[in-house]
Amino acid sequence: MSGGATTRRATDRRGELTGSAMSVAMAVLFAGVVILGSKVQAGGPPFVTLAIRFGGQSLLLLGLALVLRRPGLPAPGERLALAVAGTLGYGTEAALYFSALNHGSAAAVTLLFYTYPVWVMLLTIALDRRAPSPPLFVALALAIGGSAIVVLGGGGGTDVEPLGIVLALATSLAYTAYLVGTDRHVRESDPVTAAGWLGAGAATSNVVFALAFGAFVIPDGATPARLVAIVLVSAGAFGSMLAGLQRVGAVRNAIIGVLEPLTVAVLAATFLDEPITPTVAAGGALILVGAVIASVVRTTRTVEPPV
Repeated sequence: MSGGATTRRATDRRGELTGSAMSVAMAVLFAGVVILGSKVQAGGPPFVTLAIRFGGQSLLLLGLALVLRRPGLPAPGERLALAVAGTLGYGTEAALYFSALNHGSAAAVTLLFYTYPVWVMLLTIALDRRAPSPPLFVALALAIGGSAIVVLGGGGGTDVEPLGIVLALATSLAYTAYLVGTDRHVRESDPVTAAGWLGAGAATSNVVFALAFGAFVIPDGATPARLVAIVLVSAGAFGSMLAGLQRVGAVRNAIIGVLEPLTVAVLAATFLDEPITPTVAAGGALILVGAVIASVVRTTRTVEPPV
């Protein structure tokens, strides 16, 4: 933080609910990215597609910041943290995730990735030397259990190669480091501006990966219309993610983020004619209960005035 003068962390009930709502929006929008991405990226190195996605959303968000008269740069003292979060954090995580899909089923990779709320909570406990609010443990168990049921109940199978396991777990740990690091070091920057620079960092890392592996591949499904749609939805997801993370912190944001696989199932049923099975519905109910608990649990305390 730059000087510790201000912070966007919620200090009252309304702020907490606003942050939780932004985290829900993040999960829904990222699910939209998954649905769109399924039509674009079908095997092969993902680096060029990801560079286009992140670079496009960066230009969009920084342009929006200009129109809204928001700062063009992150807050002083937070710029290095954002650069690291974008390049080594989110950019690497995205590349690892799509690479893992080349070595295992989507269900298996997704299931391993969604262990990240556990790592986020454990790392937060280790750093803070205190446990989060007890209801958040209940919310975490419900969200993780429901996510496993949704993923396994989708019928995608759980076949995965050893390399796929390593890549998927590396994805989960990279996202954990990104969430916790950003939560702790990007607290003052405007979320639209911060999301724009995060996208720039993620785009840069994927350009580097493409150069390093000689993987300049654009999938046949990457039509201009689909790429534009992914950029728009991803920009909204990044802005919502930063706004929610700054208000409610990494643990609550991570738990609510588990709404994403449920939302993917709903969107797939709506737009891809993929039916929702009773198993997926049951897992979804657990995720929803966990997300509701994480959204409404009180973590701020009102200080009573002296009598």
